[in-house]
Amino acid sequence: MTDMYKKIKKQNGEAFARGLRDYHNGLFEIADIDAIVRHAGREAAPLLPYLMELLEAQNKAADESPASPLEDPFVLLERAGYDAFYADTLAAQNSIRKYFQPGELLCTFNDAARYKNYHIVHAVRHDAATIDRADFRGREERQDAYGTSVISIQMLKSGGFISIKNRYNHAVAGCDNTFDSNPDNIIPGLSAALCAHFNVAFTATKSALPDKFVVQGGRIFRYDHEKNNTYYGDQAWARDGVIHEADRVAGDALFGKFLFDNKSKRLQPVDPENQDSFAADFNRCYDGRKHGLSVQGGNLTLDGQVLIRAERSRIRAMFLPGLTEMGNGCLWRGIDGLERFEAPDLMTMGDFSLDFTGALTEFNAPVLREMGDHCFHHASALTEFNAPVLREMGDHCLYHTPALTAFNAPALEEMEGSCLYYADALARFNAPALREMGDYCLYRASLQMWFKARGTVVINKALGSLRL
Repeated sequence: MTDMYKKIKKQNGEAFARGLRDYHNGLFEIADIDAIVRHAGREAAPLLPYLMELLEAQNKAADESPASPLEDPFVLLERAGYDAFYADTLAAQNSIRKYFQPGELLCTFNDAARYKNYHIVHAVRHDAATIDRADFRGREERQDAYGTSVISIQMLKSGGFISIKNRYNHAVAGCDNTFDSNPDNIIPGLSAALCAHFNVAFTATKSALPDKFVVQGGRIFRYDHEKNNTYYGDQAWARDGVIHEADRVAGDALFGKFLFDNKSKRLQPVDPENQDSFAADFNRCYDGRKHGLSVQGGNLTLDGQVLIRAERSRIRAMFLPGLTEMGNGCLWRGIDGLERFEAPDLMTMGDFSLDFTGALTEFNAPVLREMGDHCFHHASALTEFNAPVLREMGDHCLYHTPALTAFNAPALEEMEGSCLYYADALARFNAPALREMGDYCLYRASLQMWFKARGTVVINKALGSLRL
């Protein structure tokens, strides 16, 4: 026990090692416990019930009597109220797409090789078509009747990983951990039945891991966000049951879902299917200054100036002088820790830029002229938006921005549909040059909102015909 205590102390910190010892010193007897917790972070308390079950399972394994015959997993799912089937072709894999809202499609549908690498069991409740989606505007309950009415159980064929996906998908937290990724929580006996039927092994305990933890290849991995079945943590990421680490000795570093390669002085997406344009935008802007880029104190710097500030690989702030254009999907989904973004030379933003940046409180782009669709979609912490020379906004910009109180765009001429939709707290709207506003803009904005505007008639289905 003493040697393992010292190993885990060095690996995860003294508080973590002491937490295991003080809870039950037998935890150090779990086979390969140091490997299991290597990427589990530095806080033991959330993991103790799960680890205790591993210990109990290990101690009982030798004494267990022969198991009784297992039921067919598809019969069990039928008994639980589901029509279930094995998705062993691309067509079958994507056949449940019709049950998902447009903005909540599973990443599974975009992965042509998923069914080749995973045993996929889709399960649709008999009454799924009649269950209405709750409208909680981003605060959905993950396991309500709608969320669990269409699920996808996905087991890595090489073993060591299982995920149960939710009908809400990323509209809720922990969407890939429905039923705590334990099939027994759907109906007792389903875990063993699936393991036997597909000849795979995965860990499914009654004491589930907390949110932001996942088991990959039998190891606990603490992550900050997940996208396309890739989990991103502190200088490490996990995919398909394998945990990868940034080569910090070589000067590499992970920034959110992007890896900085110190040799090439370039950012590259960790996930080859990642459609975020930020790495390409960044490399185009800064690649000519190869010798100035370096990682210092966990931050990415250029000649000593911090361009990307990060905490334990999670991006917190960006200062990007010289960046003039953000492509489609730039900094969307998975940059949820970003609090401040400053780009003094930025002129255009592509579709879905800074989408789902829930921590963003400060945005500064004084020469921004054009925004594509869905920019700042679900920027739920942003309180003010100032764009002095902005002329055009695409649809669904600043959609669901409940903390926004002031919008200032004195040069804005055109605002497409559903902008500032669910900007509940908006009290000041300044757009004196506005000529055209699409349908449902400013829907649910505060009644205290006042306009500084003039110009032609604006037709808006939510507000009616409004002369400004």
